[in-house]
Amino acid sequence: MEDYNEMLEQMNIQHAIIGEVTTSLPDILQDLTKVRLSSLASACNLPGRSKMKKQELIEALTAYMTDAEHLQSALLIVGGLEWQLFESLLRQPVLQNNLILIEHYWYLMNRGLVFTYFSEGQLYVVLPDEIREAYAKLDHAKFHQQRASVQLVHEYILAMTHLYGVIEPDKVIEIYNAQNSEQLDQKRFKELLGELTSREQNYTIEDGFIVDGYLSLEDSQGELKELLAQVQGKPYFIPKREELLKYADEDYFEMTPQLTKLRAYIMKEISRDAEMIDYLIDDIQLACTMQATSGELIHEFERRGLKFQSMEQADTVIALMNDVYNHTRLWMHRGHTPSEMNRISGNVELRAAHRQLSPLNKSQVSVTKIGRNEPCPCGSGFKYKKCCGK
Repeated sequence: MEDYNEMLEQMNIQHAIIGEVTTSLPDILQDLTKVRLSSLASACNLPGRSKMKKQELIEALTAYMTDAEHLQSALLIVGGLEWQLFESLLRQPVLQNNLILIEHYWYLMNRGLVFTYFSEGQLYVVLPDEIREAYAKLDHAKFHQQRASVQLVHEYILAMTHLYGVIEPDKVIEIYNAQNSEQLDQKRFKELLGELTSREQNYTIEDGFIVDGYLSLEDSQGELKELLAQVQGKPYFIPKREELLKYADEDYFEMTPQLTKLRAYIMKEISRDAEMIDYLIDDIQLACTMQATSGELIHEFERRGLKFQSMEQADTVIALMNDVYNHTRLWMHRGHTPSEMNRISGNVELRAAHRQLSPLNKSQVSVTKIGRNEPCPCGSGFKYKKCCGK
């Protein structure tokens, strides 16, 4: 933990202004190097920036960043944690925190809304007076209504890219309009999508599709093409509004009865370490979404030092994980599980969606032999015969 905190602190210092803290925007900009000023001007799309001298850049940036329209435009696409920080700074313009996560202020800093200083061993996050004054002049009721609308569209895009991997913009509009009274048309959605993707997001636009950020990586382009081929002609699984929006959280997954059954078996027969097993279940679910093999799933046990007591136990776990896989929502099935796709009639390929994990051989499984009077490997502290060996 100490190493992590030191790394976090050094990362924050790296992007901070070294020197005495000030809350005056022109003074803060004066403390920036010409390179930082040019970068800020570029992020703000300041016209004529390449020909400006430092003082001209400071004056132009001050005018631009305190303009009500530009300020509102920047704040509409601020994320939840970023917005919490901004609201905190509205109440207290200078916050001291050496261990603040950089993602909480990175966008705000790149748009010139907040800055960081490092002075006498302390890191300070600063909201310039002029930004606070400009924000105070906004029509707050109208602004918050607009921000809520933009954020809802953002949540829907996040949820759908997490659930489906790839989706057509028209389908996003269709699902959104079916679940909300405020309707979106193509023009408005295109505008919002442009605003949202003007900053780094967990989704991008690729070949006219909205895709999960993972699929936009250079080494994932082949996977995107393969996914597009796999989903061709398949129907979308569309959960109700409340359930769908849960997928906006990238860590969310449906805790199915099959996962619950697998967890209960592992807790009873293999280990009583609840925290470890929760992480194991999380990783197994993720591995199933990635269509992992039997060996890859077993590796999740091995890397945690969990050993099977017999081949029969290993076979039971494989059977349970097979059931988990067949009830896991997959991108290749547009959010449907293999079992659901198997029930969809009219297409032979879809009815063949079920997968059976390959049986394991002895060389793939590490089996431990435990004496009845030896300490139980689950870590309970009891003898094996009094614990998992009952």
